[in-house]
Amino acid sequence: MPRFIRSFVTIVLIFCIAGIIPAAYPQSGTKDGEWRSYGGDLGYTRYAPLDQINASNFNNLQVAWRFKTDIFGPRPEYQYEGTPLMVKGRLYVTAGSRRAVVCLDAATGELIWMHSENEGVRGQNAPRQFSGHGVAYWTDGKD
Repeated sequence: MPRFIRSFVTIVLIFCIAGIIPAAYPQSGTKDGEWRSYGGDLGYTRYAPLDQINASNFNNLQVAWRFKTDIFGPRPEYQYEGTPLMVKGRLYVTAGSRRAVVCLDAATGELIWMHSENEGVRGQNAPRQFSGHGVAYWTDGKD
C-alpha cells in the first residue's frame, strides 16, 4: 500500500475514533443545579439533573420573580437575550444597553450588585450595543 494511502487511512481512523470515544462517556450535566458556564458545564450539555419540576406539578408553575433591566442604559432593550450563570444561589447575567453585569439572589431576584463600564464613544459606535449573551465565572477553588 502506498505511503500516502496509509497516511490517509490513519488520519480517517483517528477522526473516527475521536468521534466515537467522547460519545461513549455518559454526560451528567451540571452539579447541584448550578450553571457555572455558558452551556451549563464544560461539556456544554445544557442539562441539569433536577427533579423539582415534574409531570405532576408542571401545570401549577407560577412566576417566582421578575427583574426589570430597563434602568441599565440610556434606552430599554426590547429583545433581551441573556444566558445567566447560577453559582451558590446567585445569578450572574448581563443587562441593559451598556452591557452591565448584575448579580441577583436566585431565590428572590433581589439585585446584590451591578458593574458597568462607561465605554463612551466606543460603546456608542459599537455594532452590538445591547446586553450580550453571557458572562463567565472563575474560581481558584479557595475564594
